[in-house]
Amino acid sequence: MDTESILYGLLIATCLVHWLTVLLLVRRVRSTEKPLVWNLLGFAVGLLAIQKTYVLYIQFVEVSPPALSLVSVVLGLLVAGLLLGGIVYLSPFLHLLQRNKELLSVIEERNVIIHQFHERIARALHKIQIAMEVGKPANFIIEQVAEMSRMLQVFLEDLKAGVLLGSKFEVALKTLVEDLSRDASFPIAVRVDASCEDNISREQGAEFLHILREAISNSVQYSEATKGLVSVKMTATDMILEVSDNGKGFEVDLVGAQGQGIGNMVNRAKKIGARLKVHSQLSKGTSVFIEVPLKGKPSDSHYSVSSSPSNSLLDATRKVPVG
Repeated sequence: MDTESILYGLLIATCLVHWLTVLLLVRRVRSTEKPLVWNLLGFAVGLLAIQKTYVLYIQFVEVSPPALSLVSVVLGLLVAGLLLGGIVYLSPFLHLLQRNKELLSVIEERNVIIHQFHERIARALHKIQIAMEVGKPANFIIEQVAEMSRMLQVFLEDLKAGVLLGSKFEVALKTLVEDLSRDASFPIAVRVDASCEDNISREQGAEFLHILREAISNSVQYSEATKGLVSVKMTATDMILEVSDNGKGFEVDLVGAQGQGIGNMVNRAKKIGARLKVHSQLSKGTSVFIEVPLKGKPSDSHYSVSSSPSNSLLDATRKVPVG
């Protein structure tokens, strides 16, 4: 291979690297709140890409093109590589900035929730105090104290589980998955349909997050998986939460005693009129589905478990009504 062919190859590589950098910058502009800097950088790299592409065009079109300089071509490729490497290195910071913003939003929402709960407790205590001062019957006071105790128990349960839910279900879900992922030996991807925010109540969201915690905890402890997935998607009739992994799965016999935390998930699904489905195959993994009918849609709440061994000789499905 002669020197001219090598120079042509280096020039082509330089053009490709520049255009790859431009495409990467275009993608990054979509995920930042301050696109001006990235647009300017993309414009500058784009001009370099156009300039190098034009040089390459001249080499193939002109009958007597100007001679290529080895130093110039090599330096051009080096600059292109450094630009691409710098952009790739800086790109994760965009996600960190976005994640910090989401975490700040979670903290603000939880502070509001805690403040609201504090006010509810204060009103309940004031009501009990007035009832005692005016001589209300002891049964009435006992009922008020019991109600306040139940309210406090629910709040502390949500606080301990990390599922205090404000107005942004997606942020709360991602935060919970991130917290639980710290104990996992495998990555857990998250996909959330943005339209779910308009179709879920606070009660449903809280129960979803409790079920999510139970399912991920089981996966982390028992599945021996290499990857996991949490997704929330919308259909014409339902909102569906899926928690899945590619672990070892479990057999139907284990489900007979409602092991693997399934009993707790069934009870929580029942509270919000949801359908709980668990599919598991030995050596292929487990998927937990929670389907909540959208407003105005009929609910057919049930608990379904299906599993089969790796040789597919057994395919058993069992349904247990929960509604």
